[in-house]
Order: sequence, then C-alpha cells, then structure tokens
Amino acid sequence: MSRLIRYSLITCAAVALLAAVAVLAFNIHLQSPGMRERLRQAAMETIGLPLTIHGVNYTPWGGIRLQGLVVPDMENEGVNFLEASEFRIVFRLLPLLRREFVVSRLVLNEAILTWRQNEAGKWRVPRDPSKAVAHVSGTPVIPQPSSAPEVLPPPPSVADAASPFRVTVERMEVLHSRILFENRDSWPLLDAEGIKIRADLDADGAAQGQAGIPEAVLAGLVVTRDLSSSFTLDRSGLLILPDIRADIAGGTFSGNGTMALREEGTPYAWELELAGFNLRELRIPPNVSGVQLEGLLNANFHLKGCNAPQRKLDGTGHVEVQGGRLVPPPNLRELGNSLNIQELSGMDLHEARADLRFQDDLIHVEPFWLRSDGIAVELRGTVARGGQLNLNGLLFLSPEVAAKLSILTRRELPPANREGLTDYRVLDFKVEGTLQNPQSNLLSRLLGGSLGGRIGGMLLRFLGVP
Repeated sequence: MSRLIRYSLITCAAVALLAAVAVLAFNIHLQSPGMRERLRQAAMETIGLPLTIHGVNYTPWGGIRLQGLVVPDMENEGVNFLEASEFRIVFRLLPLLRREFVVSRLVLNEAILTWRQNEAGKWRVPRDPSKAVAHVSGTPVIPQPSSAPEVLPPPPSVADAASPFRVTVERMEVLHSRILFENRDSWPLLDAEGIKIRADLDADGAAQGQAGIPEAVLAGLVVTRDLSSSFTLDRSGLLILPDIRADIAGGTFSGNGTMALREEGTPYAWELELAGFNLRELRIPPNVSGVQLEGLLNANFHLKGCNAPQRKLDGTGHVEVQGGRLVPPPNLRELGNSLNIQELSGMDLHEARADLRFQDDLIHVEPFWLRSDGIAVELRGTVARGGQLNLNGLLFLSPEVAAKLSILTRRELPPANREGLTDYRVLDFKVEGTLQNPQSNLLSRLLGGSLGGRIGGMLLRFLGVP
C-alpha cells in the first residue's frame, strides 16, 4: 500500500472519529439544562404551541428528534390536542453562527390530532402554555413517562437575551398520522388515518402543499379512499382546498372549499359533489328505520357558515337516485303480504330525489319524493341537527292499490288532485321522533276506521310492532 493511500485512510478515519466524538459530545451537551431549555424554547417558537417532550437526541443526518410529544387541549378538559411518537427538526448548521435557526425540514411522525369543538362550538388551537396540563391518553405511539413531564414555559420575546435564535421553517411534513375532528358532543365528523402532508412554508407564515388520506370515515356513515387535495394557507389563516378528490362507495367525491381558521367561528364555504355513490355501501345503522335503499346516488351541495359564537349555516343540496329500489321495513313488508299489496314488499323507483335547504341547525326537506308503479311518497318538513324529525307526508296510491285497501278497511281515500297522478288516491301521515328512532302514524292511517283499527291492531300485535 502506498504511503499516500495509507495517509488518506488515516485522515479519513481521524475525521470519522472526530465526527463521532463531536456527535457524542453534542448529544451530551444536548442533555444539559441550559441547552435543553434553549432547544425547548426553539421548538415551541417553531410550532407556536405549548408542549411537553419525553426525550431528545441528535444525529447529523436526522437532526434533532423530540420523542413522546404531547400538546394539551386547554379548551376541552382531559383531551390532548396532539400526540406524536416523534417530532424531527432537521436544521442547517452554518446559520447557527449568525444566531439563526433555519429548519430545512420539520417532520411530525405517527401523530394523532384530536380537534374537538369547545362548548361554544369553536375549533380553537391551544395557545396559552400557562394553562397547559397534558393528559396522557394511552395512545400506543406515546411512551409512558416515569414521572410527570415538565410543561414548557411560554416562548420568550424577541427582546429576551436568553433566546439566541431567529427561527425560520422551510418545509413541513406529516407522516403516518391520524386526524379526528369531533363536534362538541364528541361525535366523529371525520376520522382519517394514514395521513401524509407536505408543505413548503414562506417567511411570512403562508404555506402551499399537498395532502393525502388513504382512508377516512365521514360521520361514521361513509368510507372514502384516496382522499387528496392541494392546499394553500395564507398568512391571514385562510385555508383553501381547490381540488378535493376521493373514491367513495364505488363513485367519486369532488369539490373545493375554504376555512378561515383564525377568524371567530371558523367561517367556511364548501362546494361538494357526489357521483355514482352506491347506496348499498352506506353505513346506516340497522335501527335507523329498517328501510333499505338501493341504486346509484348523485348529489351536489353548496354550503357556507360558521360555528361560533352562534352557529350559522346556509346552503342548498340536491340528491337523485338512478336505478333505485326501495325495500320497506320488515313490518310493512309483512303487512303488504297480508293485504296482498305487492308494492309494500319492494318498489322499483321511477323517481327518487330530494331538494334540501340548510339553515342553521335545520335541514328543510323541500321535498323528498319517491315514485314506483303503484305508490308515490312525498315528505316535507325539517330534520334538526340533533336528528329530530318533523315531516309531513303524503302517500299516493294507484287505483288498483287503493281498491285493495278499500276492500279491507271499507273506506274510500280522497282523490289526490295532483298533476301527473290522475285517479290516484292520497293519504296524509306524519313522521316524528329521531333518525335513530323514527315514529310514524302511517300504519294506523292506512288501516284506520273501527274495523280497520281492529284489523290493524291484530296485524300489529302479530308483527310485534308496539
């Protein structure tokens, strides 16, 4: 081996050894009270939130790794706003000589963000470190501390000489994470897992990037896959999502929207569209109504409003079903068999549509309309935010179906006098209760009369209907 090669190898080994010693020394220095305090202050200033951490280490290729990160939620007692297994800060070394902390990458890994409305209906980001009390929720990615973690002090002012860094963040990433949006009643409005977000940040706090969610559950009813959108967050706090896309229930979901995150009540505006939604995949709980609705749903919604100080919502929606089939609840199917009214066993729908108007805490149904060969149903009224129903219904029966019912009940229904329903008969009824437990007087109105009441009572007892 030549002398030059030998000297080169010795030099490389010496440099590697010095680098290893430097990294070890820096990690030891990182654990010192003064350096750790500066690091905590810089981390707080970087994300702008109160936090606790359970461990810290440094490598030249991976930057500073804060482990066991917890951001408490001061708006909702006992809830952590954010938990993460790792918060990585990759920074440039040379700017440190100029007292600048330039973060080239900020990576939040295996995080769970639980964003719940407070009692006033606001989605508020926690800001006051003096009130921060972390409540460890037992999330698997958070290591259990041997002692209560220290709550970080508020970030120092620019004039504070103890803070030597001017912080700049160039890029932020969120990997393998979960977001849970809950209303004030802890109902999950959105539960999204596997989130990946990448954003480039400007010096003034604005951001542009791309977000993707492999799978998300909306309001516990619908599963979406491959949900994605680009986004822009300007320095005023306006979040813009211009090209929302997803696969949902065999169809597609698309739209755009805005949310003013820093304004009172978080004002929003959404333009959303569904196409080819397979109703068989709708996760309606079995106890909602017992009705099965099949077909492909197309819908569009135009919504705007805010959440606080008083909930405001204005908007419209239109829903149509193609190739629809309505299968009534079991008791109505049994009644149809007993009365020899086959239409009550299942109806192929020639029309199925609804026009909706959203106003604050009410959905106005104007109207909901179904029509098959022998039967048509119209519903008008309101559905409250809590699920309370107040709907007035009209049941239209063809001459053949009305004649079968007349033989059994010995009474004639009044003519419908509705365009397009010549010779049809009509029966009014009501739907009340809640979405979870709807109640209707349709059966008693169908049977009616003294004789019909007795027959109806027997049928209802036979069918086990209270």
